[in-house]
Amino acid sequence: MKRKAKSTRVHQLWDFLQLWGLGLLLVSGAILATTWGLKQLRDPQVLPVRVVGIDGEMHYLQRVRLEQAVIEAVRGSFFSVDLTRIQSELADLPWVDSVTIRRVWPDTLRVRVVEQQPLARWGKDALLNQRGEIFRPRPLPAFPQLAVLEGQAEDAGSISREFQRIETLLKTIGLELSRVQVDARQAWQLYTRDGLLIHLGRQDVLPRLARFVRLYPRLQESGQGRLRMVDLRYTNGFAASWEALPELQSNRSDPLGLGPENRLAGI
Repeated sequence: MKRKAKSTRVHQLWDFLQLWGLGLLLVSGAILATTWGLKQLRDPQVLPVRVVGIDGEMHYLQRVRLEQAVIEAVRGSFFSVDLTRIQSELADLPWVDSVTIRRVWPDTLRVRVVEQQPLARWGKDALLNQRGEIFRPRPLPAFPQLAVLEGQAEDAGSISREFQRIETLLKTIGLELSRVQVDARQAWQLYTRDGLLIHLGRQDVLPRLARFVRLYPRLQESGQGRLRMVDLRYTNGFAASWEALPELQSNRSDPLGLGPENRLAGI
């Protein structure tokens, strides 16, 4: 009986070891199969990226160049390609504002690009986007319709916000800006496309300009000629100068054709 019981235990142990070994073999096989499968999926020759599609409205970016940039940046297969790295490389292009990339089964990358929208020129060699960020595309288009902003680079964001408010105010009286200068002391000077210079100073920039907007029709109808300069840096008034129109110059002794400076109080 003892010998029979011992034999039964041996058989049970053997059966357990066989099952354990079989389980280990299956697990090892699964791990090897998974490892092999992942290696195959990372192989560019297996499920390669064959198609790159570019979406988005573009005026300055070239779709062909973007497609080529994506193709050159692709490393790996459809599943292993590093979308974050490609997205980062495209985002570094000057005309790219934002970019998103997604996989489309079985072999396509869809790239959606949002192009920079220039708000104004920044100095001689850069542009300013709608958020007040400086970017430098090469070559730089002329953009004759855009105003030129000049100031400290670290102030670009605040200058762009104030510029948009100023531009809106001046458009209500038919004036368009050609250049805006903001010096290191934060003093503003505006130049319009018809040759008017407006001094706003450092403080109360928008309230001062609002007073000028209200008075502009009266200044235009003053009969003294073409308004050329307005200085709004006075607390209770402003200074202005006019350029005599050709029909008025014969009545003036000023050889430069400049009208007298007039200071009007109580505005």
